[in-house]
Amino acid sequence: MRILRTSSPAFALALVFLIPAGAPAQSGVSGVLSGVPGASGLKVDNGVAAQFEDGAPLGSMQLVPGEVVYFSFNVENFKKSENGRVEITGHVQVFDSSGVAIAPQDDIPLLTSLSDEDKNWKPKMRTAVAIPPIAPRGIYKIKFDATDEISHQTASGEAAFGVEAKFVAPSGILAIRELNFYRAQDDTTPLITPSFHPGDMVWVKFYITGYKHGEQNSIDAAYDVELTNSDGVSIMKQEDAAMEKSTAYYPQPYIPGIFSLTLKSTMTPGVYTVIITARDAVGKQTATAKSNFRVN
Repeated sequence: MRILRTSSPAFALALVFLIPAGAPAQSGVSGVLSGVPGASGLKVDNGVAAQFEDGAPLGSMQLVPGEVVYFSFNVENFKKSENGRVEITGHVQVFDSSGVAIAPQDDIPLLTSLSDEDKNWKPKMRTAVAIPPIAPRGIYKIKFDATDEISHQTASGEAAFGVEAKFVAPSGILAIRELNFYRAQDDTTPLITPSFHPGDMVWVKFYITGYKHGEQNSIDAAYDVELTNSDGVSIMKQEDAAMEKSTAYYPQPYIPGIFSLTLKSTMTPGVYTVIITARDAVGKQTATAKSNFRVN
């Protein structure tokens, strides 16, 4: 995201990229949903999603975008070679509430040798997967399996956990959602009747969604900011006020936008209109949204 700062005789405009804080979502779950033993009896068991490595199961606790989910599971009924060698390969992949993988599959190799005294030992496979910083809320699934390279058998299972995150309604076309005004940068509740005084700082927040992804889930989007007075006359326009150009394994579902207007003490009372124009270079789309605030 490129950040620009401009000013005019009437006000100052500051643009800031911000990842929004999560909002309450549905309850989470954690634990093995299903386990399918291999034909030889190979079994995966005790799948645990946790907030910390080898931590307690999440249960009803939910993670938030940007956090890491630590996952582990045991493997049972594996075979040893004649010289006591054990060779197991585990695989783990996490999917969001829509079934989209949030990261590549993690391959977990295990190669060791056991003596007769180790007959009760159970391999434990561990991994850690970061939840994307902008991701949807809901129930996420963990699909995992293990292959015994000695017996050539595979067993698989599923686990789940909840993610608490901001919900932004998806769109099939480029759209600007929730264009609202706030008194402070960290406020989460928009003003019902946005009214300010000369000298105040006005915070504006919104979300862009419905853009198309290119190769490697690339995003190429930008937005312009314009302000008009009570007569509809444009008194400020900043093209390419902020731009998002990125690639990622996970297709980012929306782009958060935030900026502030510092009203000068000489600001004329009246109704002012903020106009946001978003452009999607990949999908060749444009969308516009407007919202009013009053200066008293």
